[in-house]
Amino acid sequence: MKVHNHLPLLIECLSRWKTRPSEEQFIREYALPLQSTMGGFFDDFYEVLLDLDWSSYRTHALTLDPAYEESRFTENLNQVEALFDFKLPGEVFLMGTFQHMDGFARFDQGTHKVYLGLDEDHLNGRYLDILTVHELTHVARETRPEVWQGYGLNPKMKRSDYLDSQTVIEHLMGEGFSCAVSEILVPGEEQWKYTYQSRESLEQVMNHAHHFDRVIKSELRSNDGDYGNLYGLEPLYAHYVWAWRWVKQLIREHGDGDPRKLVGLCSKDLIDHALQFSLRA
Repeated sequence: MKVHNHLPLLIECLSRWKTRPSEEQFIREYALPLQSTMGGFFDDFYEVLLDLDWSSYRTHALTLDPAYEESRFTENLNQVEALFDFKLPGEVFLMGTFQHMDGFARFDQGTHKVYLGLDEDHLNGRYLDILTVHELTHVARETRPEVWQGYGLNPKMKRSDYLDSQTVIEHLMGEGFSCAVSEILVPGEEQWKYTYQSRESLEQVMNHAHHFDRVIKSELRSNDGDYGNLYGLEPLYAHYVWAWRWVKQLIREHGDGDPRKLVGLCSKDLIDHALQFSLRA
């Protein structure tokens, strides 16, 4: 993957911006210099800065070490590539997003752009390795042609077609697989971190396992099931917990414990297995 490390620009700007910059200053000194690699990503971003406790944010963000963060990303990338034994295509952007987002992977035409907002302050940055491996696992799976060919889709499809074609089962497989692999490659953390929960919210999901089984399976059975509906569940990302535990079972039963056997597996034939799964199993 090509790495765009934009953290030096963030540090340079924050060194000057002892108070919150004006919108014109933000656009001129931060958004415009990033247009050559990121397009209009930051064009309408200024309002995010208005919600920050500027002094606290600036103090935290100025502790970032761009070289360290790039080496940390590279180490995680090497782990994912070593696990699956192939190089990941695409680009990654290491940047400051003023605590607006932590990370996501954007599929388009068979490759990815991965965006990582490394100035976030969730758990003092301790979960960034989990997040990075999670997003890179999306890249690994979604760039396997066989994942899409099983659905009769073009592996080089445009992003709009990718979003329109996303099934409930593939969404669950993709998120669950990324959660499971992050647990494998970043071991030893509390279980709730792998699914973007708190300790309390993970307990809430497990205490209402039958409810989540019912709702998720209803979407799976529906002819017009929509994975977007799963983001309406509370707590947020509750379906990631379900998908994570389901895929862990898949790895044991279909992969003989080896996640590499699932990275290119088309999910269309997994609906029956998912319908038989129980979150409390």
